[in-house]
Amino acid sequence: MAIRIFKKGDKILIVSILIIAGVFFGFKALQHDSSGDLIAVVSQDGEEIETVNLTKLEDSQTIVIEEPLHQIILAEQGRIRFEKSDCPNQTCVLTGWLTKAGDKAVCLPTKVVISIEGEGESGVDTFAY
Repeated sequence: MAIRIFKKGDKILIVSILIIAGVFFGFKALQHDSSGDLIAVVSQDGEEIETVNLTKLEDSQTIVIEEPLHQIILAEQGRIRFEKSDCPNQTCVLTGWLTKAGDKAVCLPTKVVISIEGEGESGVDTFAY
């Protein structure tokens, strides 16, 4: 004899809430304000190393950081990422592509930060209340 945890109505309610939440967050993820240029700022230990206009970038650009660990940052039109890093946990590399204003990737061992600035940046993310 099987024990029923959820009734049919409970299952319908849960599925409905999940669908509505998925649609809401899907639309929020697809919204993109392209009214201004996307500027990627690469800084280390609070000092700016490089600034790249991702909107106007025609060819890919590589930024190499040698100290304290070897890192390669790849910028292409409309996106930027940590491509390679000698840091132990690779969290910065696993962050992937940054594509919209407000996106950030950080490598804590080397204190390198990539952030994207632009006119579409609101300062409030999808999960803020």
